[in-house]
Parts: sequence; C-alpha cells; structure tokens
Amino acid sequence: MLHPARNPRASHAANGSNVSATRRPRGRLLIVDDDQDIRELHARVLTLAGYEVETADDGISALERLAEEPFDLVVTDRHMRALSGANIVLALRSAGSDIPVIMVSGALAAKPLPAAVAREVFAALHKPTRTAEVVSAVALALSAKTPSIGFRTIRRLQYLEA
Repeated sequence: MLHPARNPRASHAANGSNVSATRRPRGRLLIVDDDQDIRELHARVLTLAGYEVETADDGISALERLAEEPFDLVVTDRHMRALSGANIVLALRSAGSDIPVIMVSGALAAKPLPAAVAREVFAALHKPTRTAEVVSAVALALSAKTPSIGFRTIRRLQYLEA
C-alpha cells in the first residue's frame, strides 16, 4: 500500500543528520533520478531549502520507498532504467495516492508528456534545470496542497522553462 501525502514532521535530512529541533522541515520529499549527480544536486539544494529529502536511483526503488514511508512530494526524472517517471506517476494514481509529482526531463520539447501523465503531475521541468526552478516548483506544489483544495484542482500541469 502506498502512503498518502502527509504533514511534515522532524526526522533525518538527506545527509543523515537530524533536522534542527527548532526548525521543522518544510516537507518530506523523495527525489528519483538514475543520474547520481543530478539526484545528489537536487537533494542537496532542497535540503538547504529546508526540506527533508530521501533519494531513490530508479522507479522500482521509488515505489518501494513510497510503499514503506510517507512523503509529501516526489521529484522524478522522466526517463530511467527499470521504471520510468511516467510509470511512477501512473502507479501512484492507480493506487489512489494524490501525492504531488514534479517531472524533470530533457525531452519535453521534443516529446511532450502523454496526456494521461500530464494530467497527473503538478509541474514538468525542462533539463537542465536551474536549482531555483526546482525549489520554486516544490514550494508551489506543497503550498497548493490544502485540505479543501487538492493540488490537481489548482494546477494540473505547469511547464516551467529554463
């Protein structure tokens, strides 16, 4: 069973250190990318922005983590070995999860997201992304999630271009 999105709580950051007891994390994120450099860059930047960050190096590992632990948001690469970001989105939605997903891809201009996936992601970012774009998209997605209005009713897809 996949965990639904949940409220932020203090725990461990991406580097394994405790989040400050005086400053609660802004949200718990799962970063999924088979490129280690990009995965670590996103994790580092989002941790510095105040988020609690975990990582997975492929879609299968991501779905296993999502089944075991609650997260507030997923940032995923589109094209990966084993299981694509699009398949992660479709698996989450078919399991009833409304966790916001931000898709990152270098091929959005040449090959847009399929309609079934585009309807289910909060934002699609073009690679290479600027770190500020990633932080901004995460903040927007998490702020759009309110108890009375789901993120998908506010914004189904937002293309943020570099």
